[in-house]
Amino acid sequence: MKILAPLNSPEETEMLLANGAEELYCGLVPEEWVARYSGAIWLNRRSPAGGNLRTFSDLARVVQQAHGRSVPVFVTLNAQTYTASQLPLVLDLARRYVEEASVDGLIVSDPALILELAKQDLPCALHLSSIAASLNVAAVRFFQSLGVRRVILPRSLTLAEIGRIACEIGSQIELEVFILNDGCIFEEGFCLTTHHRSVGAFCVGLARMDSQSFKLSGAPWASGEEEEINTLLQDFHRRIDALTNYACSARPQTALPLAPCGLCAIPAFHRMGISAVKIVGREASSLRKLASLRLVRAVVEKTRNGALEEAVQGYAQTLRESVAPCVPGEMCYYNAGATTNRSHLRESAGRWR
Repeated sequence: MKILAPLNSPEETEMLLANGAEELYCGLVPEEWVARYSGAIWLNRRSPAGGNLRTFSDLARVVQQAHGRSVPVFVTLNAQTYTASQLPLVLDLARRYVEEASVDGLIVSDPALILELAKQDLPCALHLSSIAASLNVAAVRFFQSLGVRRVILPRSLTLAEIGRIACEIGSQIELEVFILNDGCIFEEGFCLTTHHRSVGAFCVGLARMDSQSFKLSGAPWASGEEEEINTLLQDFHRRIDALTNYACSARPQTALPLAPCGLCAIPAFHRMGISAVKIVGREASSLRKLASLRLVRAVVEKTRNGALEEAVQGYAQTLRESVAPCVPGEMCYYNAGATTNRSHLRESAGRWR
């Protein structure tokens, strides 16, 4: 189980490698794409200005440094779809990523692009982005038949669902899971909005919107029905608030986000044979990337050293307390270890250094 870390600058490469990154991923949006489509149409799922490298020489520098430590580098081409007029340019960029910069893999989601890349026979792996919403074994096997070597499972899957996929797939294909920082409550594969820093995202504002409940039939509410619906709606709004608005905020003294995570699930992923745990945040500051990597590395190392699962979960939650409140059940991707006794954690888990 490798630790996969993001970057958006060659200057971050050595920092990440020195602090435990075992795989790296990034995006590159070259000038030819921006000149043709401006910043309004994204080449991948991050803004050209905030989350991507800008030149092939930058990408080559990243790969050279990473390969010096036998660490692979993967590049994103994970827009949900590309138009017929865009595909030739996307395919040319993919070829240049591999041939000019020697990247090890391409992270893709559009089936049409996957089929076209298969014809190119490029010497690199194809990783299926979570944007493709591969939610079950049948979907994983389908994309495997198209030549995909690794599937990034959507964060909406439960531990039990991931376990079933891992059990049935075995070693036939690599599986990757989210572990830190991505805070959306919704299934990204079904989302067609753009999250741009200047306009925000529609989903972030949902928790602030007024709403009314009614039956489609027009019939009146029975006793207690409307109250029950409103309670569910309030819970939904609270969950959005926790995983979007609250998670994207930061503590002024550290500038670190109060992001959700799946650290408590690392022992389970280790048992399942998951290939990589993914830290999200190509667009984040170097400080956030470093702190996130250190959090994940500490828990992974404790797991690799054979610590009991409950002890690892307690340790993970204690680590979170050092940078941001850990709220089991609210800030968890997978709710693993959510019922662990918190006072016991502080006594037994120790502090992260």
